[in-house]
Amino acid sequence: MVPPGDWRVPGYAEVRTLGVGGGGRVVLAVHEASGAHVAIKYLSEDLRGQPGFLDGFRDEARLLVEVDDPHVVKLYEYVQTPEGAAIVMELIDGAPLRALLRAEGGTGAEAALAVLKGSLLGLAAAHQRGVVHRDYKPENVVVPADGSSKLVDFGIAVKAGDAGTPAGTPAYMAPEQWAGHPASPATDVYAATAVFYECLTGRRPYQATEHVVLMHMHQTAPIPAGDVPVPVRGLIERGMAKDPRLRPATAAMFVAELEAVAVAAYGPDWEATGRRKLAALAGLAAGLFPMGGGGSVPQVGTTLFKSSLGAFGRSLLGKVVIGAVALVVAGSGITAYVLGSSDEPIKDVTPVVAEELPSPTAEFTEEPTEEPTEEPTQEPTEEPTEEPTEEPTQEPTPEPDPTPTPTPTKDAPTKVLGVNVGGLSLASSASAPLAKGTVSVVTDGVAKTTLTVKFTVNGKVVGSQSMALSGAKKYTKAVSRDLGTRPCAGTWGIVATTSPAAATGAVTATAKVAACPTQVTDLAVQSVAIDKSGKTATATVKVATDGTGRIELNGDFTGASQSSTLQALRLSGQRSYTRTFTYTFPKAVCTGAVGFTASTDPDGPSGSVRKEVKADCDPPKVIGLAVSLGGQRDGNGNITSTVRVTTDGPGPVKLTTTYARGEGGSNPVNTQTFALSGETSYSVTVTFDFGTLCDTYYSLAAVTDPAFGRAPTRDQKVANCAIIQ
Repeated sequence: MVPPGDWRVPGYAEVRTLGVGGGGRVVLAVHEASGAHVAIKYLSEDLRGQPGFLDGFRDEARLLVEVDDPHVVKLYEYVQTPEGAAIVMELIDGAPLRALLRAEGGTGAEAALAVLKGSLLGLAAAHQRGVVHRDYKPENVVVPADGSSKLVDFGIAVKAGDAGTPAGTPAYMAPEQWAGHPASPATDVYAATAVFYECLTGRRPYQATEHVVLMHMHQTAPIPAGDVPVPVRGLIERGMAKDPRLRPATAAMFVAELEAVAVAAYGPDWEATGRRKLAALAGLAAGLFPMGGGGSVPQVGTTLFKSSLGAFGRSLLGKVVIGAVALVVAGSGITAYVLGSSDEPIKDVTPVVAEELPSPTAEFTEEPTEEPTEEPTQEPTEEPTEEPTEEPTQEPTPEPDPTPTPTPTKDAPTKVLGVNVGGLSLASSASAPLAKGTVSVVTDGVAKTTLTVKFTVNGKVVGSQSMALSGAKKYTKAVSRDLGTRPCAGTWGIVATTSPAAATGAVTATAKVAACPTQVTDLAVQSVAIDKSGKTATATVKVATDGTGRIELNGDFTGASQSSTLQALRLSGQRSYTRTFTYTFPKAVCTGAVGFTASTDPDGPSGSVRKEVKADCDPPKVIGLAVSLGGQRDGNGNITSTVRVTTDGPGPVKLTTTYARGEGGSNPVNTQTFALSGETSYSVTVTFDFGTLCDTYYSLAAVTDPAFGRAPTRDQKVANCAIIQ
């Protein structure tokens, strides 16, 4: 029995340790038979002894087998013995993305887009097989010297839809992961976008020391799209949407959106530019490469995997059947798994000794000598005796029938020589976004050919149609489709395929979608205020839009029968705006309400929006009060008088006047009230008809609130009718 921790995968010479963690260690090793460099991931002894961890380690290997893509690290072998468990993987001679970010901060837009695209392609390959990574982060992306990127470590990956225990790295976990909901491809899209944000800015989208705070931020905090360059803000907003239903459903769909944005913002060479930048950054970190940044790494590919498993493994891989096949290595108790859907070991398998594993070259030499020897010796003896006897007796009878006529047609079917798609146009009307194009097909015969046309918007198929072509060798078909809702960004296209298929396969033509006019999605007057002088009014307005195009925001104030001239602001470049309007009234508004009306062009969802506030000036002080009593002649008692009020402010003042007969105003006969505001000096006309007014005193008294002095101000006269003739 090998002591724990000393066990090594047979057939490999360990070079050095690449990394050690709580889950185990990763070493650089050489396959002794072929000299190929590999990475071996050993499960730690502590975890191997815990229930479930060994199954999880084996599951990771199974998932890696299922995902065969140039953007994902390859699995060569899974080995499990009583002494240990390990995964033998492709060696990527590069630096972790985390190391580049730690050294350089942000990578720049083109490089960040290149990382995102490479990772999304790797995730897309996993998603196509129903696998969700769940732990995408910079540590799991390796950048080789050529500036490409490769996805590694499927340690907590699951099948899409599996709930399981919430898992992942908190800084990049999607809101649904925190809530314990089943993982989906949109979960990986969220994490990839969070890393994209970090590549752009040099920092994580949300930062907190406590997990509960970080969870709250991922679930409720605004998406920090404003921190990244304007052209890619839409990608951040889409990829990090709180609701997974608002994100691209798969990584493949997100790649299509990314391509459209990148080409529009940075030109058709954006990816080459980005990879050059990544290559330069990786070159600076060459000391972190497993091979030290020097020399090429021999690539094993699936050859090592097949040679390790022998002929039986080759037959399985050749059929793309990956069951849980167990191969016992003679005399060692080693079990090597070709992992897949079944957990049952295959019986009666010839043992393979690890030390005798053939090199990749030897493998190809042995194959032709083994297989032909067994097949021909058994087949020819049985086949010739049975077939010749039955064939001649049955076939000659139907042979003279009309069968020979259709045979030449079947032997020489029509071939599609070429397909071309062009003439793309998209109606600009949002109500009828009709997409049109022309498809040309060239064949070498006149037999039936089926043409299928698919219409796409940002890589997603939105409709298709098929048509039969026959009777000619050249066809030109005009195709069209109402897209339902006019796209406002990215690209749309037509994909043409034929049956029989053209040598070129599917032919695609795309066109850039012109930006739609920006629409106002929300308009609100947040506040209206008038200062204590009653003169200066302010209003704050918030506007939200669905794009960054230009809109016009208008506002006007009203108060005390006064209105301002319309104020207009032109806004663009953002999706959310907060603006403050100010106006000074010619006359102070101290009573009633001050209102503000906001409107936009184009109109908001509810048209114009209005908000009012009650005017509330500071109470004034009355500093002057004078009464001028009107005169009387010839007994006529219709008296017109004037009261003058002076204040130190425009606030409201109440004026009360009283006409009276008799000396000292002993007999009041008329009282009137006046509301004064908005000025500091007032002249009020007070009229009253006493009737006949002769030989008596009459007077007018005035009081104010706030009061002026301690007693009413009075003016008194005598009505003398003696002059009447």
